[in-house]
Amino acid sequence: MPRPDIRRFAVVDLDLCDACGLCLPLCPPDAIRLGRRGLSVDPTTCTGCENCVAPCPVGALQMVDDA
Repeated sequence: MPRPDIRRFAVVDLDLCDACGLCLPLCPPDAIRLGRRGLSVDPTTCTGCENCVAPCPVGALQMVDDA
């Protein structure tokens, strides 16, 4: 069971990410951006919904705790 005092957000492993953009439309708050260096996730905007994690074909997205 998730702890309400710990926020979760997605992070991108740039070594794995191929910048396919599949995750971009899956992010309800538009926390994922595609820039010159690849994808990035704004941890203050990410709601931790995990919509982006499973569809990533290379496993470049994962959830972490902001502790």
